Amino acid sequence: MIPVGVSNRHLHLKREHLDQLFGDGYELTVAKELSQPGEFAANETVKIIGPKGEFPAVRILGPVRKFTQLEISKTDSFSLGVKAPLRSSGNIEGSPGIEIVGPEGEVQIPEGVIVAERHIHMTPEDALKYGVKDGDYVRVKRLVKGACYSIKSLSG
Repeated sequence: MIPVGVSNRHLHLKREHLDQLFGDGYELTVAKELSQPGEFAANETVKIIGPKGEFPAVRILGPVRKFTQLEISKTDSFSLGVKAPLRSSGNIEGSPGIEIVGPEGEVQIPEGVIVAERHIHMTPEDALKYGVKDGDYVRVKRLVKGACYSIKSLSG
């Protein structure tokens, strides 16, 4: 069984942008551990400003990344006034940029706003158990009332 959840809008920051938004050497503080080992929702939030609208408190997810990426919903993209493409996380090339405002500064990223494709986070052990690898597409089937699903690889 695989637990299923929905992720709200959130931001991943690279070190340079974290420093610009919160001050040099700033370290994110953990509000809640996520299901992916080593990942967490930080206590820190930032303001996101688009051409049409803004969100005053978008959660940052840690740890810091190699690039800055804002993951939003399709309806969020309408509210902000950006044409965020549906993409796999990390595939930000050619996506729109956005303004990010923190307590110590602001950053205008030239790209990095996406609507994240549906995906499953699992440990390497679970992937082996279910016969899937990174990038595989799967079919999910609800087995019981609630949020537990079985998965079947479509690539194997």
